[in-house]
Amino acid sequence: MSSKLKTKDQGHDLNSMSGAFKHLWNRMPLTLKIMLWYTLLLSILLIFMSIFYYNYIGTSHNTEIRERLQQQTLMMSTDIRKFKPYEDGTFYLVYTQDGLITKGYLPDGFPNQSNLSLGQVGEIQANGMTFYYYDVPINAPNYRGFLRAITSQKITDQNGSTIYTLLLLIIVALLISSIGGYIFIKKGLKPLRKLTHTAKVIGKNNDLSRRIELPDIARDEVYELTTTFNRMLSGLEDSSNREKQFSSDVSHELRTPIAVIQAESEYAIKYAQTPEEMKEGLVHILEQAKFMTNLVSQLLDVARLENAQGLSFAPVNVSLMLSNMVHDYTRLCTENTDKQITITSHIEPNLHMNAHEVSLRRAITNLVDNAIKFTNSTIDISAKLVGRDLVITVTDNGIGIEPEALDHIWDRMYQTEQSRNKKSNHGIGLGLYFVNKVINLHHGTVTATSEPQVKTTFTVRLPYNTTEE
Repeated sequence: MSSKLKTKDQGHDLNSMSGAFKHLWNRMPLTLKIMLWYTLLLSILLIFMSIFYYNYIGTSHNTEIRERLQQQTLMMSTDIRKFKPYEDGTFYLVYTQDGLITKGYLPDGFPNQSNLSLGQVGEIQANGMTFYYYDVPINAPNYRGFLRAITSQKITDQNGSTIYTLLLLIIVALLISSIGGYIFIKKGLKPLRKLTHTAKVIGKNNDLSRRIELPDIARDEVYELTTTFNRMLSGLEDSSNREKQFSSDVSHELRTPIAVIQAESEYAIKYAQTPEEMKEGLVHILEQAKFMTNLVSQLLDVARLENAQGLSFAPVNVSLMLSNMVHDYTRLCTENTDKQITITSHIEPNLHMNAHEVSLRRAITNLVDNAIKFTNSTIDISAKLVGRDLVITVTDNGIGIEPEALDHIWDRMYQTEQSRNKKSNHGIGLGLYFVNKVINLHHGTVTATSEPQVKTTFTVRLPYNTTEE
């Protein structure tokens, strides 16, 4: 086999090993990945610390031996008469200036020839031993020479105990830190496992009501992720509920007018004999068509309002908006020959505030439409400042609302049992719900008071923030 083929095969093997390692790494749980990285970094840190400690201990031990040897030698040299050839692991010998040993003896393995070591401790390694020696001149009356002190240590003894201790400490530290780190990481990532489990359950059962519970103590990134996930689930659940509610409302409210249209059409086709009978059927169909148009329009308005996270406010001339509204409704009521309705107004000038003009206009319009539908003759619209609030009222002298119904008129799809709704068949229970929703988004309140067969007053109270026109 040629060298090129061998190189190619080796490269292929390396790529295969690298791919296998990446595959294995990617399939590892996140807890194990973090623990491995943590253990690797800790091992490197401990190794560097051990090397530093080993060098420090070696240097300290070497310095200690040298200082002790110097002190022992100087003490022995002060009185040569107390000479001892061996004491406390140290060999002593006296030799002349010519190198002739007169007292004492050399330890085994120490070289016979060594340099004179005055002022500093000499070091020689021989025969697996490290020898430290120190020379001091002797100035006795009857003698001229040198005193030498020699101590030794096995190289293996010098390093072995320290290395063994460091290895033992490294192993124990890695075991404790790895096990403790694994437990800590596993506990810290527990919300992620819950999140994954919840997501699987939601995907399998389409259950958006599930949430992940967290202790109040946690305030870390995982806690933020989980709370964000819970908020997302709440938003999805609300959106799903609104969609279901919308579908339910449409199917429920359209069922009757569709049935009426179908019945009138079948009757006209099968039984109508004269143009008057055909016209009567078409009138009923037209009424139901108008009702369906109004229904769909209100449902869409409510759906758009519920899906909106908030309204963008801008300066609005409320006085001008209400004045124009009164003008338009006055003309409509004048053209209406079925009812003779009089509209009066008491609107303070120069009322400006930040609001969403389109939705606010639509809310007040719903109140006026409701008043026109059920009034006997008069409607009064007023707007004024009361303290720090802008108060708008719409009052009609119609049949009123029963006391037990006042608390429910703001509910979605609620209809009173009074004839005012049943006769017209145009009340679907969304108008006041829409009004309440809009006013709440403006951080205000809307209330209703009524005296049956006397009058009904709707009061809108909005926090007033003056702004330049």
